[in-house]
Amino acid sequence: MKVTVENKKNLEKNLKVFVDKTTINKELELRYEQIKKDVVLKGFRPGKVPTDIIKKQFGKAVYGEVIDKILKESSAKAIDEKKIRPALQPKIDLKSFGEGKDLEYTISITEFPEVKLDSLEKIKFDDYEIKIDDNEANKRIKEIAKNQKKLY
Repeated sequence: MKVTVENKKNLEKNLKVFVDKTTINKELELRYEQIKKDVVLKGFRPGKVPTDIIKKQFGKAVYGEVIDKILKESSAKAIDEKKIRPALQPKIDLKSFGEGKDLEYTISITEFPEVKLDSLEKIKFDDYEIKIDDNEANKRIKEIAKNQKKLY
């Protein structure tokens, strides 16, 4: 898997990911072996269906599953490797794929901004002390009580 980063405007980045066909073929073979154990077809004993027949009947569905799995794993790995913190759900744009072909796609990511904090020791605060007169507090409590005559 090869990953290249292309910076766009502001916080947007594009990750171009390339997965070679040998990796895809290995995943396909593993998936066919898993399916082979469970497939029951007329004329064959359970678990003894040839891989070629499984490919003919379920090839497109299996390929879709494998590509989906590879997309999820490789995109997560690419984002982790490049230490990108996505702010939104990344958008995946497939460039080229197909049986016997390499997989190329682009991940469009909006990244969280990097925030650098200065030391708080440099900031000066003004300390205020507020004195409340008891007469003023009682006067205000009476006003509130007068306005809130109905209690439920």
